[in-house]
Amino acid sequence: MILKSLMIKIDRASRIPIKDQIVEEIKNLINQGLIKTDTALPSSRVLAVKLGVSRYTVYQAYEELQVYGHLKSRPGSYNVVQKRKKEAPFDPERKSIISWEKVCNESSERLFAGYLKNLADIPTRSQQKDPTVINLTEMQLDPSLFPVENFSRCLRHILSENGQTAMDFCSPEGNEALRDYIAQRLGLHGISTSQDEILITYGSQQALDLIMRLLCRSDKKVVIESPTYYNIIPLLQFYNSSILGIPMRHDGMDLGQLERVLNEEAVSFVYTIPNFQNPTGLTTSHNHREKLLNICIKHRVPIVEDGFDEEMKYSGILPLPIKSIDEKNIVLYLGTFSKILFPGLRIGWVTADKDCIRRLTALKRTSDLRCGNLTQTALAYFCQQGYYDLHLRRLHRIFRNRLEVALQTMKDHFPKTTSWTRPKGGYSIWVRMPKKMSPIQLHEHMSRYKVGVSPGGYYFLQQSESEYFRLSIARVGAEEIREGIKRLACALRELSLETDLPSSS
Repeated sequence: MILKSLMIKIDRASRIPIKDQIVEEIKNLINQGLIKTDTALPSSRVLAVKLGVSRYTVYQAYEELQVYGHLKSRPGSYNVVQKRKKEAPFDPERKSIISWEKVCNESSERLFAGYLKNLADIPTRSQQKDPTVINLTEMQLDPSLFPVENFSRCLRHILSENGQTAMDFCSPEGNEALRDYIAQRLGLHGISTSQDEILITYGSQQALDLIMRLLCRSDKKVVIESPTYYNIIPLLQFYNSSILGIPMRHDGMDLGQLERVLNEEAVSFVYTIPNFQNPTGLTTSHNHREKLLNICIKHRVPIVEDGFDEEMKYSGILPLPIKSIDEKNIVLYLGTFSKILFPGLRIGWVTADKDCIRRLTALKRTSDLRCGNLTQTALAYFCQQGYYDLHLRRLHRIFRNRLEVALQTMKDHFPKTTSWTRPKGGYSIWVRMPKKMSPIQLHEHMSRYKVGVSPGGYYFLQQSESEYFRLSIARVGAEEIREGIKRLACALRELSLETDLPSSS
């Protein structure tokens, strides 16, 4: 039966469109129970005459009510009120009926468990934000050094001169001008390549993810340095890779042990950070790099060379990348702008054999289809205008001083029971304490001295107690570094005293 009278109020002086007023009025009548389920509403023509509005306005209102499930309609029939679920109100305590730990795959659950453990091992947010704590943990660049003004100028220029193109997609491989610049830039580091051998990625972490998707196999192992970059370990574990850690010595990865491993095991690839290794800060010699390359050529095993800090050479002349002497094209070389310009840029790259790049590109398309062009176009222009070189010179000057301050303060104040690496660039210094500690024990101990460092246990495959920690000079100024290291010295002296105490009988 058609409802012949609807108490719908229209305010013609309101700024709310009449169609929206009709929708809200009918919704309210339904919600209040004044229009029952299965009641037929007047035709759009009848209601339009009754309200003194156009039939099209009523038609639009009915159509919207249908879309949101308040009405149902069939061709040639009236619109009929139907029962629908109300919008679920926000409830922070609401739980899903799905047990996610049961439906998620095993790899993601292992990754999640590690993530939760990591959260348990680090200070609370309130501690991290405590202005009295000097944080020597982070590897992201000091925000005061971001080239904001020059990059903003480049963005404005790109939007003004070629905004439509810049805001469109670019090719899956990445912006052509940026790839061309990277190829030229790599030439300064002895790497001969072209834009066809370069893939732009969402930071170097995506490059690592793509490489693992490409190369990891259940019947092969992956070789990493021990210790190594923390975030490669959970990523490899997610892909169910069997991981072999080769100890780091004073001159880099133990190549004798690597040779024995490659003689006995099938290996997917070898991952290495030759310059300012994270976390140790070590830089390998040319001879070490050449031997590593020859070993992998002999066994036909790819090398993944992480050059995330390649540009941060500010202390003497350093060896060229392994990729620079790679005549057999077995090296996949990773780089990033995030550690040099600002972390939010999230632009990295990988350069490798052209056939390898084509396969990585195909994998990349399955996750992000094509690249956003705006930031890549602006970055290419930023580099072409010379701003990148200008920024690098400034960073080299500042971080050369920060590193000198850090090393001298450590020499002046650290107890003799402590040792540390002396990097020639980058941001990391690797410190050996007189006592092994778990990550949470280390955090608790250092928090009493209002200083934060990164526990060494994070950087080993078996993350347990460690006598090491990493400190970073990336995000703090020279005075904070000096004061932070003095606080560390006090904390380390206390550990030295504890170690020297005689054991109870």
